[in-house]
Amino acid sequence: MKITCKQQDLSRGLSVVGHAVSSRSTLPILANILLATDSGRLKLSATNLEIGIQCWIDAEVQEEGTTTVPAKLITDLINSLPQASVDLTVPDDTHTITIKSLRSTASIKGMDPSEFPLIPSAEGGEAPVILDAKLLKEMIDQVAFAAADDDSRPVFTGVQVEVSNEKVTFAAADAFRLAVREAPLPGHDEAHGSILIPARTLTELARILPGEGAIQMIVTPNRSQVLFHSETGIDLVSRLIEATFPNVRGVIPKEHTTRAVVETKEFAAAVKSVTPFARDSSNITRVKLNTGDGTEGGSLTIEATAEDVGSNVSTINAAVDGPEQQIIFNVKYLADVLSVLNTPEVAIEVTSAARPGVVKPVGDIGALYTYVIMPMSTNR
Repeated sequence: MKITCKQQDLSRGLSVVGHAVSSRSTLPILANILLATDSGRLKLSATNLEIGIQCWIDAEVQEEGTTTVPAKLITDLINSLPQASVDLTVPDDTHTITIKSLRSTASIKGMDPSEFPLIPSAEGGEAPVILDAKLLKEMIDQVAFAAADDDSRPVFTGVQVEVSNEKVTFAAADAFRLAVREAPLPGHDEAHGSILIPARTLTELARILPGEGAIQMIVTPNRSQVLFHSETGIDLVSRLIEATFPNVRGVIPKEHTTRAVVETKEFAAAVKSVTPFARDSSNITRVKLNTGDGTEGGSLTIEATAEDVGSNVSTINAAVDGPEQQIIFNVKYLADVLSVLNTPEVAIEVTSAARPGVVKPVGDIGALYTYVIMPMSTNR
């Protein structure tokens, strides 16, 4: 193999595929990145056997070839080079790559590329679903955090993706909360059924997505993997979780008794101020919705008490509709959702202290996003 490419292009490509490099695998080859010439470009590939990422960059190909190199070593080296042309050469009878740039020549011992796992393609898969890159990233950010970290119940470590009736729905849940985000897909009325994508996969996808453009989501013929293809030359393929996601519609409260609308930033600041106290008491925080009286408007009060440390009470203005309510939430679950909502105002809807509460953004997106939090016991 003998090619020439730009340092900045190679650095970007290594950074993208680096998200799939395995750091704890017993297979040494998984700590490597596969470099291969492909139709006049350089293809970089990495996999941890759960996800695989491929990236194509422009290159001047003098001789075709392929090799694998240690991911961390080549990434650190390329990032240290000046922004200029980089020559990559691998003799036919060896796996050692020579990297030449301005005032620098390095050689890195690689491994036989035949040992590198095959990254599946979606050739012959289902019809692609076209998603906007910016919207896809927003949907992932607003849902994936609600998935469980504990692998003991794999179904809750995934995000359910459903395409039907000209809309796409992302949903994630653990035993204590649920996040659902919908988006319109005009002209796409074909039902694809639902798939369950590991939340970790979508988190990595969000990190490498381009700022704009179309993303194709393609399910493989056997419906065991999903491929995301970007027009900018990035592919991510992931295994799917084989499990049936719970009926999320049955969890979302159909009605509420009291609704309070507050400024998002104010609410987030109030939650942040009580968090240090809640941490020392199982994250317990009390939320009170106060209707006010004829002279004063309504308010939302959030408080946390740590028995050996102290307490903090924070009150913000709120437009409250309905009787006064008090409910106990896990403060982390409030902080998580407020960090991903970018509307000026949010609404919190409560039925009773023993029923789930709902947080929604206020505005056009309000009908598209729902976050349900189970209350904590008042006996604690």
